Amino acid sequence: MRTLRWAQRALIVLVAMLPLLLVTLAFVPALLVLPFRRERAAHAQAMVRQLSAWTRALLLSSRER
Repeated sequence: MRTLRWAQRALIVLVAMLPLLLVTLAFVPALLVLPFRRERAAHAQAMVRQLSAWTRALLLSSRER
């Protein structure tokens, strides 16, 4: 029974990672350009913070309770 819960959790994390990976790939061009423009550096930092928060939320929600 414990193995089944582990497999379900792994599958849920895998499925949840797909949208996160798509968003990360969509952010890459902006993250390559924005930091080099002074007025947009804050936007790049905000994007990185948001990606970090989403990743952290995904990993914390997958932990066994």
